[in-house]
Amino acid sequence: MKIVCLGGGHGLAQVLSAIRPLCSQLSAIVATTDNGGSTGRIREAQKCVALGDIRRCCLQLTDDQSLIHSIFKHRFDGGELDGHSLGNLTLLGLTQLTESPTEAVAWFNAMLGNAETIYPMSDQPTDLVATLQNGERIVGECEIDALTEIPNTISLSSNIKAAPGSVDAIMEADLVLIGPGSLITSVMPSLLIPEIADAIKKTSACRIFIENITTEKSVMKNIPLNGVDWLETQLDYQFCDLSISAEAINDILLHFNEEIKVNDQQHDISQLSQVFSEILKIPMHDHSTSTTIN
Repeated sequence: MKIVCLGGGHGLAQVLSAIRPLCSQLSAIVATTDNGGSTGRIREAQKCVALGDIRRCCLQLTDDQSLIHSIFKHRFDGGELDGHSLGNLTLLGLTQLTESPTEAVAWFNAMLGNAETIYPMSDQPTDLVATLQNGERIVGECEIDALTEIPNTISLSSNIKAAPGSVDAIMEADLVLIGPGSLITSVMPSLLIPEIADAIKKTSACRIFIENITTEKSVMKNIPLNGVDWLETQLDYQFCDLSISAEAINDILLHFNEEIKVNDQQHDISQLSQVFSEILKIPMHDHSTSTTIN
């Protein structure tokens, strides 16, 4: 089975680990609009795509006890490099050598020995833009997360193209998994790129949205609608066939006599593996209607 995962942050990395044993071909399309931490500093200085979530996804697919995992996970302490991840700086160097973030990620992934394919959502840098009810525009993920009111609309700061190969991956997929993660900063960015949006609408793959099991700590904690309704209103298209709610995830885990673990992550990898094992038993269907599994 060919599976494509879309998202960003910790959520996408955890999904990749969980779904990896269950498919023959795995790809991921990673949001690249982050402007915080080491990634934000590199973006500001080099005018490049966000590299942190890409690094996280690639490293998640390697043995976390391996030397190479430890090397690229290392963060510098002190001086001009303080807080920077060696993995981020390596990706930056590869980007400058290849002049293509997509190729840079492929090289980095190959260095790690991963067979899976990781795409940035685009080779072109862009930022998230929130427009408030009063017309004010807020630029940047960190700034949007800090808002106290739900934005009226979310968009990208520039017209960008999907990364080479990402659209074909969606069109050739048997299953597309979207989320979990922050609705605005992890889920939306890729879905706002016209080529990816068009592929999501046209693909014959079953499209499944995985909801968070905990309340977001960002501005989205104030959302008046459920996540699927809000996203489809923002995107103006149906992006999923099935939505797996937190309640459904709970029920699946209870079926295995498991308890939901409460920690600082949106999901636990072993639990996600069990959830996806059950999801893959669900009959695939067309895109004429969307369903929420509660």
